Amino acid sequence: MKNYKRVLAMLMGTMMAVSALAGCSGTDSQNGSSASADSSVTESKQDEQTTPADDSSGGAANTELSGTLKLYGPGLFTDVGPDGNTDIVTGVSRPGYNEVLERWKELYPNVDVEIETIPWDNWKAACQTAALSGDVDIVLHGSSITSICEPLTEYLEQDPEVKDAVGMMAMRKNSDLAPLDEYVPYGLTVTVNPVMVVVDKEIFEHYGVELPDYENWTTEDVLALAEATTGTDPVTGEQTYGMSLIEAASANKNYIWASRAFNNVIYQWGDTLADTTVNFKNDTTKEVLDYINAFTPYTSPDYFEGLDTNNAYTEANNVAMIIIEDAYNAYNTIKAAGLEDKYMMAALPKIQGGEFDGITSSHMGDWNMAICNASQQKDLAWEFMKFMVTDEVVQQWLLDAFSIPANKEASGKLSGYMPSDYADAISYVVSTSPLEFSASANSCYDSSNFGTFANDLTTVINEMYQGNMDADEAMDYVQKNLDDYMSTLS
Repeated sequence: MKNYKRVLAMLMGTMMAVSALAGCSGTDSQNGSSASADSSVTESKQDEQTTPADDSSGGAANTELSGTLKLYGPGLFTDVGPDGNTDIVTGVSRPGYNEVLERWKELYPNVDVEIETIPWDNWKAACQTAALSGDVDIVLHGSSITSICEPLTEYLEQDPEVKDAVGMMAMRKNSDLAPLDEYVPYGLTVTVNPVMVVVDKEIFEHYGVELPDYENWTTEDVLALAEATTGTDPVTGEQTYGMSLIEAASANKNYIWASRAFNNVIYQWGDTLADTTVNFKNDTTKEVLDYINAFTPYTSPDYFEGLDTNNAYTEANNVAMIIIEDAYNAYNTIKAAGLEDKYMMAALPKIQGGEFDGITSSHMGDWNMAICNASQQKDLAWEFMKFMVTDEVVQQWLLDAFSIPANKEASGKLSGYMPSDYADAISYVVSTSPLEFSASANSCYDSSNFGTFANDLTTVINEMYQGNMDADEAMDYVQKNLDDYMSTLS
């Protein structure tokens, strides 16, 4: 048994003995973070109890705090609604957020919570407008909009156990608050969505290829396995392909994990962003781009149109490895098809060298909560956000809602919800990733501060895929746009 699995087993034994949890995309996505069509303004289920009471875990309820908190934004609350729903594809039923509000009222009977949910379409503009109204306390998934959010540094210093409890923080750069080579926390991550690899075990078996050992495989191993599983399936006689990268419309996200795997740190941070240098054009970037492009012969021609995974998670699947961002949704689809034994999940290969040598290159998307900087109830907002990442009942609700908690202890309980072929790999990523390893900001990639960098990466990777550009031309294109943008900051 792998070392990690032995550690996980010991952790699980400890967790069962403890009665409470410690002090945890094209579009932004996380299981429970792609908006449903039916978005509406909803209010909390009001609890008329205003006298001191005991919560269900035996602790005294806090009757000193009072007021009404207003939450606004997209994400998981939008998806599940107040009363829950059932997915029409997988048949999975998820509990509504009223269960969270009921738990909150047990602990804080004099504090009401109102939630206004919105879809992902134009969500940033909608959140900014709502914040300007002065009537929002918590911005759901708001950490990316630093202009309307309160930095959490002081709050985390007061409650250090919160930072220790989660496997990811919503980090951003702000030279007014900290040196640019450091990150400033702008939100608490409630749920995470690690980038994973779905492996079709049957295709590997048909080709006589050993399944990947994701705790030890390298970038070269991934490429070699993609080559070994591309061709005519020896058993079925059907054409198979070794790899499906993250969809072409979000091709920049392939650069995120590959650049991290090769430890391609391109930033030389100055005192301000204007003093910062971005050295995109270098030998390691060339290696990263050539590596991504090397998967082209082992990728379906339908990849560019987004049609290569039409049969994913079915018996007719013809792709050996699929890199995905929606791990829990993928598992639920596999389970609904009765194909849990056909597939498994793996983490992406480890980082080669540098500060984070040996850590998986799988980055994570998230669903987070941020304190609106116009709120008059910031301390109360912080109490609710802490509750969302530390309360035992909430963590159970997140698991029941088929989300992956950022709380490390809670995510370790995934083995009770899915087979170890899936749960172990997901928990491995969540428990070992550094706090700042997000899809938006890490040591090799930052989509928030450098103009059209993310879009430019998608453009050049797709142009390379189509044979219209080589790595040198791609680097020239991106570096020129970076230089042009940086010159506007001077």
